[in-house]
Amino acid sequence: MKKRLLSLLLAAIMLASAACSDTTSDDPVVTDAPAADTAAAEAVETEAETEFLPDNLPADLDFGASSVHTFGWEEVAITEFFTEELNGDVVNDAVFQRNQTVEERLNVVLEYTLAPGNNANHQAWANSVINSTMAGDGAYDIVAGYSMAGTLLAYNRVLHNLAELPHLDFDMPWWPSSLMSEAVCGGKLYFCSGDISTNMISMLYAMYFNKTVADNHALGSLYELVYEGTWTIDKMIELASLCYVDANGDGTRDPMDHFGFITQPVYNDPFFFASGLSTTTFGDDGLPIISPEFSGEKTQALLTKMVEMYQQPGLYLAGYTMEGYDHARNAFMEDRALFFDTEISYATNYLRASEASYGILPMPKYDEAQEGYHTAMSFPYTLYGIPTDVKNPEMSAAVLECLASESYRTVSPALFEVALKVKFSSDDDAGKMYDIIRGSANFDFGRLFCANMGYLTYSLFRDAVVNGNTNWASTMKAQSKVLDKYLSKVVEALTAE
Repeated sequence: MKKRLLSLLLAAIMLASAACSDTTSDDPVVTDAPAADTAAAEAVETEAETEFLPDNLPADLDFGASSVHTFGWEEVAITEFFTEELNGDVVNDAVFQRNQTVEERLNVVLEYTLAPGNNANHQAWANSVINSTMAGDGAYDIVAGYSMAGTLLAYNRVLHNLAELPHLDFDMPWWPSSLMSEAVCGGKLYFCSGDISTNMISMLYAMYFNKTVADNHALGSLYELVYEGTWTIDKMIELASLCYVDANGDGTRDPMDHFGFITQPVYNDPFFFASGLSTTTFGDDGLPIISPEFSGEKTQALLTKMVEMYQQPGLYLAGYTMEGYDHARNAFMEDRALFFDTEISYATNYLRASEASYGILPMPKYDEAQEGYHTAMSFPYTLYGIPTDVKNPEMSAAVLECLASESYRTVSPALFEVALKVKFSSDDDAGKMYDIIRGSANFDFGRLFCANMGYLTYSLFRDAVVNGNTNWASTMKAQSKVLDKYLSKVVEALTAE
């Protein structure tokens, strides 16, 4: 399989990028994939062959050994786009097998060009695609960027309307219905994601709990709270309040104390969506509008609850820096925190190298009356699109569908069933929790297009919590016209002929 790369030392650059990520970025540090588990991998392969749906691509599709050139973001390349060879690692080998199968099924050659494209670089990455497409270079058959970059491309009208292309079947399970329904605007869909993106699983938000701390405080089974539907924010606060210890006896809270819950500002985001709230909804004409509940009483109540909870000794909001993230992450691994909410990738990137005994829960519900659990995505997942200057849009669409369906049958089972639910879970309940978390993923049009809306659809609530500003009505009154203006421009751009 040929790979045309911008960097001749891709692996070294990726490691450097992970180590030097933007301190205010939502990007987690990306490390290598989990160690191999041959028996588990074989079991997953057997299950994939017998239980997972096939796609509806014609069996006689043949693109004559054409090159399919994808422009991607380099920080996730090895786990997301390709691997150079089989090495016995479960996820690595699944990605390799997926690409080989796609090449053989469609008679294509997958090629990749990569450039920096994470939180700190996504605008420059998107601009390079915009410039190339508007010049009519026809350089790329597929573009695959950090989520905010993907929406910037849609906004700038350089992507095909995927709803009009053949072979893409968005009713299939490898395309999550919650994302597809939120991403459509005026019947047009410019990007897609799902099983095709390994980070779509890794970037789900969840709540980790430290079993040692829970046992020390005799808290009982936290999993039972989820099963009973009583795992709520109030219950989390109640339990967290039992676990504070002033470790150095100085009478003040500091990052080295013991807490019931510790987190970092960006991880306030999932509480909003876990409470069943949204920033946007769809009007009678099917077009997105700012959701009334964004400025409503429930959002106000949630904001007040979260500001007040961080005033209690047992719940600690670390600083808005990489140092703050380190404090939160390390406190959990050092058995100094009961709860820590972060991405699922925390298990594979950090917990596997620690001595911490942990479990995982979905994000807590707003209250017991809420039906079901919800979660949000951290931003470093990949959105895929097809540039408007592509030479053969039918081929690009077929490759996307084939990559996604093969990922559904090979890569996702390897990552989810083996790497997460088996290798990095210490009990059967944790596997069930992962299923609940994955099934509760929530997408929101306003969050998807935050880069085109002044980032207000996440920063307003996040910053209000951080600053202890509970006057939400005043905040939204000041920003309502700005939000409406941003959104109208997004809708205009996406629906223009």
